Amino acid sequence: MATKVVEKGNGVVELSTSLKGESWKAANNKAIKKLAEKITIKGFRKGKAPMNLVKERINPSDQLNEAINASLNEAYNNALKEANVRPYNNPQVNITSVDADGYEVTFIVTKVPEVKLGQYKGIEVAREVVKVSAKEVQESIDKLLADNAELVLKDGPAAMGDTVVFDFKGYVNGKEFEGGSADNYSLVLGSNQFIPGFEDQLVGAKEGEKRDVLVTFPEQYVKDLAGKDAKFVCMVHEIKEKSNPVLDDDFVAGLNYKDVKTVEDLKKYQKAKLEDEKNREADRKHFDEILEKIVAGATVVIPDAVLADEAQNSLKNLINQIEQNGLSFEQYQQITGQNEAAIIEQFKKDALPRLTRYFVLNQVGRDENLVITKQDVDNYYANVAKQYNMDVEKVRNILKQNEQNIVEELFQNKVTRFVLANNGELAKEEAKEEAPKAKKAPAKKAAPKAKKEAPVAEEKPAEAPKAKKAPAKKAAPKAKKEEKAE
Repeated sequence: MATKVVEKGNGVVELSTSLKGESWKAANNKAIKKLAEKITIKGFRKGKAPMNLVKERINPSDQLNEAINASLNEAYNNALKEANVRPYNNPQVNITSVDADGYEVTFIVTKVPEVKLGQYKGIEVAREVVKVSAKEVQESIDKLLADNAELVLKDGPAAMGDTVVFDFKGYVNGKEFEGGSADNYSLVLGSNQFIPGFEDQLVGAKEGEKRDVLVTFPEQYVKDLAGKDAKFVCMVHEIKEKSNPVLDDDFVAGLNYKDVKTVEDLKKYQKAKLEDEKNREADRKHFDEILEKIVAGATVVIPDAVLADEAQNSLKNLINQIEQNGLSFEQYQQITGQNEAAIIEQFKKDALPRLTRYFVLNQVGRDENLVITKQDVDNYYANVAKQYNMDVEKVRNILKQNEQNIVEELFQNKVTRFVLANNGELAKEEAKEEAPKAKKAPAKKAAPKAKKEAPVAEEKPAEAPKAKKAPAKKAAPKAKKEEKAE
């Protein structure tokens, strides 16, 4: 049957279709072959028995479910093509009827948000003129010295910025509480690692001194401690202060920066580095201002389901981060005073402008027929291999599982270059195939890890989920989510 399309509203569409005839026959043959591999008949090796004997031992319900699973993708992609629908993620699936002749199925699909572009070329936006002062160069060198400072034992009282090595035990109402003690803990005073008031009371402490620190836990803290007074008994073992290296040619040579051997070389290098950083920031702001104008002229409809999906992903990431820091999500809610519903709503609000920009950019790419080719991907792998002095095929094998994200970021970069080349001050310059990359300061030791690639030009056929091994009229589970990129 032809695909029946019912708009459910808010970007959701219901597609009803069927799979019958030769396609259903092929799916059943495929199902029988797969099930036959698991059937053992006495006198025959597994999978080698005559098909007529094998068929007698196949459960008809198993065959139907396997045939449906083998053909759902075909039914789904045919329905999408007939209805001219681009899905945002995989559908909800409901097998409405099934028999020997085939089956009928309904897909509930959230569509890719609709975007109607206004002006996206010829927008004039001034770019900031970048300057670096001598003071900024000196400040960057001072920071470099501080970053390379050594910690040395201090003969005197602790001050802000010093590192105190100490034992502590925490008490509430005279009783030691769980998680409130540690031995040989290194704390940088002024780093605000501990609750307000704790670090201030260690200022002036000396090596070998025992000191009581009296604090009150914040009202928004873990339930058992929130708002309570506590005493921490501290035993100071060591006090360390930073000792900056002397700025001379020996220090500069020790940095191992390419072609940087003297103090004067370092000053030139730092100035160029600051100019590079400021130029990249100016480029980012310039692009953001152009994109803001493009978005303002566009009409974008983002379904609630898309925002909810994005919020759930953000929530999962948040919970992972919380647990990595040794807290539970319940404790986090107590500390922040937010419940899960409020957190999800905030994530949805945060997602709206981000997704709006994302889909507007993707639409620019689609309207301009910008695509990522196999050669683009090969060039990416070649550049990574060259950067880390590795074999290209080894790089490809390592990153292959992340290729969808790589293609997507390459697509986003290509669209970004197009926008910059056709708007603002850069519209007057010749568009370049590859945007110039800013130089990075050479690492002192190991090279940095490859930047995680990510948003995709070339679309792939959507995948439908497998039907459960259950009565055919029951709904199959939700599909695994596809990439958001178009």
